[in-house]
Amino acid sequence: MRLPATERLYYRDASRTEFEASIIDLDASRTRAVLDQSAFYPTSGGQPCDMGTLADVAVVDVTEDGDSVVHHLATPLPEGVTSVTGRVDWARRLDHMQQHTGQHLLSALLEDHFGWPTVSVHFGAESGTLDLGVESVPPQLLREAERLVNGLVTENRPVSITFEAPETAAGLRKPSERDGLLRIVSIEGIDRNACGGTHVSRTGAIGPILLRRAERMRGTTRVEFRCGARAIARARADYDIGQQLAALFSTCLLYTSPSPRD
Repeated sequence: MRLPATERLYYRDASRTEFEASIIDLDASRTRAVLDQSAFYPTSGGQPCDMGTLADVAVVDVTEDGDSVVHHLATPLPEGVTSVTGRVDWARRLDHMQQHTGQHLLSALLEDHFGWPTVSVHFGAESGTLDLGVESVPPQLLREAERLVNGLVTENRPVSITFEAPETAAGLRKPSERDGLLRIVSIEGIDRNACGGTHVSRTGAIGPILLRRAERMRGTTRVEFRCGARAIARARADYDIGQQLAALFSTCLLYTSPSPRD
């Protein structure tokens, strides 16, 4: 059976975290709810879903079923409930917005400046990766790419959302095979992509971008990246590890150095 469609509030306002909605479909267990509208992003396009609450019940997963957004709940909704207040976990949403917008910016820079197109993208719980259509990335060029992309971040360029017909949507980085209106995410002067994900409104909100390593992967190169608070946390952890190793090395030298002769 085809479920009713859900209006996706995050399409136009990714910063919205609270909303009122009517329940239009609820399974027998009362733990899978479809709403007439929702600000919750479902897992799709490689981006993880939002978390939060519906009627103060924890949302543990959000999925798509055709045009419907299905909210999976930790416990059943109370009997008789026909409408709910939804609240999206803002910290998780902002993190995903930073990673996704940072990926758009980074992919555009790597292709336009270095000629390295993005073949695929993966967003993980701790870091994201880009698979680039190039056999290797020298360390010095990875450092240069990191410097350049952070320069674009600090330019604080606008990131806008428009809805355009496929036949008139010009200048897209990749052609879209979707039917109907396309949701276009544009970074001013840098990138235009058809994308359904959540994004920050200016590049400055991405925060710092850290390019940590590049590995060869069957004719491509996989680059690990982290944005915003993730980048800061990883840089701090790497520094702390370096300090610990330096202290350990100093201790080893102290105990292995020959004693001075009388």
